[in-house]
Amino acid sequence: MSAAPAAADEVVGEVVNLTCGYNHDGNLGNHYPKSPVQPPYVTLDGHTLYIWSQHGGYTLTLLDDNDTVVYQTYVAAGVQFCALPSTLSGSYTLLLSNDTFLFTGVIDLE
Repeated sequence: MSAAPAAADEVVGEVVNLTCGYNHDGNLGNHYPKSPVQPPYVTLDGHTLYIWSQHGGYTLTLLDDNDTVVYQTYVAAGVQFCALPSTLSGSYTLLLSNDTFLFTGVIDLE
């Protein structure tokens, strides 16, 4: 899986900007990567997230304004989209985490 779609016509929806951090609960120890980490390329179209990543599977978590988990699922490596519940609406913090990295962004669902 590449970090971004191969062609512009593969891009669906609006790009979700993500920041990168380290999952301190993971097995990283004192061995941080020596090069910058490429976050997954994520877009949102309605209630569907499209994910292009080179890091494998993620736990996808949505937090509301009170930092309460409103949705959580595992997105396996190779899966390029995730349908979010249509009952969710509003602004949510998106967390994509694995054993090493934590990527954070904000999405708005209507």
